[in-house]
Formats: sequence, C-alpha cells, structure tokens
Amino acid sequence: MLRKKYFVKPKTQWKYLVIFAVVMVILGTLCYYAFLNVLVSAPGMEQLSAGTVKNFKSAYASGFFWIIFAFAVFVLIQSVFYFHRILGPIYFFEIVMRKLSEGNFGIKMHWRSKDETIELASLIGKVIENTRNSVLSDREKVNEAIKAIDSGDKQKAKDLLKNVTQWCKTGPEAKQDK
Repeated sequence: MLRKKYFVKPKTQWKYLVIFAVVMVILGTLCYYAFLNVLVSAPGMEQLSAGTVKNFKSAYASGFFWIIFAFAVFVLIQSVFYFHRILGPIYFFEIVMRKLSEGNFGIKMHWRSKDETIELASLIGKVIENTRNSVLSDREKVNEAIKAIDSGDKQKAKDLLKNVTQWCKTGPEAKQDK
C-alpha cells in the first residue's frame, strides 16, 4: 500500500520534528565548541601565528557547519518517514476506534510492512474479528431463542440465551485472569 499523506497528524509530527531539530542544533553547537577547543588547545598550536589560527578557525567553522547542515537535513527527512511509520498507524487506530465506538464492527485492520505497530494492529484486528464473530453468533442464538419461544419450547430458549455473550468476561472471573 502506498503512502498518500506523510503528515497525517501534522500538529504532532511538526511538534516532534521541531523538538528533534532543536536537540540537533544544541548537540551540534556543543560538538562544535568541544572539537574547536580540542583542536585549538592541541600541542603545537601555540607555534602558529594569530592569522593562521584565525584562518584555521574560519575553515573549521565553515566545514563543520556544512557537514552538520547536511547531516541534519538527512536526519530530519528520515525522521519524517520514521514518524509516519509510527503516527500513521496511530492515526488509523483512532479512526478504527471511533468506528468501533459507533458500533461498526465491519472494519478491517490493515498495515504496511514497515510500520512500527504491526503487532498492535494484528491484535486489534483479532479483537475486532473475535467480537464480530461473537456478535454474529449471539444474534443467531437470539433468533433461535425467538423461534423456540414462538414454538413453545421455553427451556430451549433459556438454554440458548444462557450462552449469549459467554465469550465476554465481565464478571469476577475476568479479574482473576490478570
């Protein structure tokens, strides 16, 4: 499945990209001054003229800036794809949960092979499928119970209705499964 939008949750994605960029700027600045201090205080630097040291610092600053800039651009572009692999499925889970809360159990879960939440998507898909199958089974039992009541077989109706929603653990036994 091809990606159609890389910014499915733009506000969240931009927030994390800005945080990531700020962290990179801070780390780049710290690295710049740490390396500059090591280079300038290296043995033999005191023998160089002030002009040579100034030219060295200028060349170092220019080279360091472009290397860090290229690295930052690469990492930020990669992070857009990475964040999409995380936030894209989260956005889809929100859509799925909204539809489930409205009672729509006809939705199917799908995921891309590079998404970071494949296990979660698989589990949610199983929950939806189990719930859908159980609801359909319960509807069949209720319909059979109605037919049994109409035919006068109340015991059969009671037995059928006794098994409705047995798949759903909501009583004290559910607390013991923790």
